[in-house]
Amino acid sequence: MFHFTKASASLRTRLVLIPPIFLLLGIVVAIVTTLIDAPGRIAAETTSAVTTAGFLVQHALDDMKPASDLDATLDKLSKELSHVRHVRVEYRPAPGSPVRKLITPRPEREAPSWFLNWFEPPRTMEIFPVVNAEEGTGELVMSTEPADEVDEIWGELVLLIGLLSAISVGIVSLIWLSTNITLKPLRDLVEGLNRLEKGQFDRLGDIRVAELQHVGQEFNRLATSLARAEADYHLLIGRLMSIQESERKKLARELHDEFGSSLFGIRAAASCIIEAASANGPEPDRFAKITERAGTISSLTDMIQKQNYLILERLQPIVLDQMGLYSALGHLVDDWSADHGGLSCELRTPPGRPVLDEEASLAIYRIVQECLTNIARHSHATHASIAITAAADQSMRIRIADDGVGLSQNFRFGFGLLGMSERVRKIGGQLSVANGPEKGVLIEVFVPGADPLAVESNEGVETIRPGSRAQRVQVGV
Repeated sequence: MFHFTKASASLRTRLVLIPPIFLLLGIVVAIVTTLIDAPGRIAAETTSAVTTAGFLVQHALDDMKPASDLDATLDKLSKELSHVRHVRVEYRPAPGSPVRKLITPRPEREAPSWFLNWFEPPRTMEIFPVVNAEEGTGELVMSTEPADEVDEIWGELVLLIGLLSAISVGIVSLIWLSTNITLKPLRDLVEGLNRLEKGQFDRLGDIRVAELQHVGQEFNRLATSLARAEADYHLLIGRLMSIQESERKKLARELHDEFGSSLFGIRAAASCIIEAASANGPEPDRFAKITERAGTISSLTDMIQKQNYLILERLQPIVLDQMGLYSALGHLVDDWSADHGGLSCELRTPPGRPVLDEEASLAIYRIVQECLTNIARHSHATHASIAITAAADQSMRIRIADDGVGLSQNFRFGFGLLGMSERVRKIGGQLSVANGPEKGVLIEVFVPGADPLAVESNEGVETIRPGSRAQRVQVGV
């Protein structure tokens, strides 16, 4: 998958969170402004109420005569004061008589007590004397009631916060819905890029966002081009590998038929010279020279035959055709250990040893050969292991591991690994190259559905120790 640097927040989160942040700031500003203006507002409303109520009370007292009906005057005054807020007016007659309230404040408050205690200013009081022939001397007491205004401010705050919160929730919901719809093409593009990395070149559907429509079209062109290039690449690699193996077989056949027979003739001729020279006695010195030269010819013939065998083995592993995959791998490990005395290798084969077809056997042999070559050249390892297992469905898994330095951070496939990858792909398998669980490199090859065409009799573990040939120990795997 494509890996990106960790972002502080996704685009969707930013689009969704930015408007609520501004709305929250607006709510805070509105609350702070209301709270700052509250004391002045309470003072202004209270002063206005006191002035209005005082004017009404004074006007009522000026019109009232000592012989007037006091109850009727107070009833009239109570009606006139019914529209005045933020004050409390009550009539206090002579001692012993009940107090009559002309303006009664609301008994229940919406604002909490801490809010009332925070903003409610001290009450003020003003007394108006009343003289009446029937009840004697009394007084009208007018006091401020700022809790009414504080209660109104609390109600406005609750309404404001609730309204702005509802608007914020609605805006966030709409933005969330719109971002989901708008960002869907971006998610499709990311998924498409992930598919491209996995070798899946599916085209994207129609993108109906104008700003991204051109990007989608370019992506589809890229996917089409990559699909065509991938197909051409696999076709080219497959044909190259087929040609390579064909040329190797042809060259091996020519070396065997032509070069081998010529060497055999040289060896036979040299043997005849040796025999004739040994039987002829009158010229011992000449015969001795002939014998010496014939021996030289024989030695050179041995060397040429050995080189011929090595060339044949590199071009086409004869032992693979003659002895089967597992024995060929054993000989390969033997020769590799002999050439690299400081390394040990362990070969594990599955019970029964199912035999693969020629193409799969050759692919596995070449892969193991390439891995051993890489271990000797690059790993700085002291030990390697090759484990071949077979499942119940006759699929096979080959694990090649070493205890070397492992893969570097900037590791890239070279020609050897690319060739291994193509061999595995050609037989329908899978190849995995990674660092081992502890150290070194672990290469896994999966070959699906290997039909057991035959079964080899031996099963076991082959261990090669430093500086020695293979010591085969037969144990179950």
